[in-house]
Amino acid sequence: MSQTEADSGLLQTEVDSLFVSVNNHRLLVPAAGVAEVVQQVNCESATDGPDWLLGWMDWRLQRIPLVSFDSLGGAQASAEGNRMALVLHTITGTDKFNFFALQIQGFPHLMRVTPADLMQEMSSEDHPYAIMAVAMDSWQALIPDLEKLEADLSAHL
Repeated sequence: MSQTEADSGLLQTEVDSLFVSVNNHRLLVPAAGVAEVVQQVNCESATDGPDWLLGWMDWRLQRIPLVSFDSLGGAQASAEGNRMALVLHTITGTDKFNFFALQIQGFPHLMRVTPADLMQEMSSEDHPYAIMAVAMDSWQALIPDLEKLEADLSAHL
């Protein structure tokens, strides 16, 4: 195997990811799906809809839905103050919206992750919008099920 072939194989298995803090969880999100981190979010509250739909935020001349990952799991959303958001591209091809945002706390950390780096975490915590819980070194995170989230969000809009 040439060095070029080895390098291309390495690139296929490494995923640039963001380690993101939400109120009660930490998420591991592929960086390719992230459009922007918004540091100050002004949100117009949703007047109807599920508790996890916090409302609508203006982003790049668009109104996009803002979601609380914690509320998706049944916990209460965090306080209104100092709201930040992770704006994500849709991946399911819905025609209702092209982007949506997750409420986050603090600035995400960029990390390059390989499957060998991750260990599936046997957690008693079962979040309905998580594909799995993983651990790496000294941290634990949930990998969110963005397809399920988009489908439910689309159904409520």
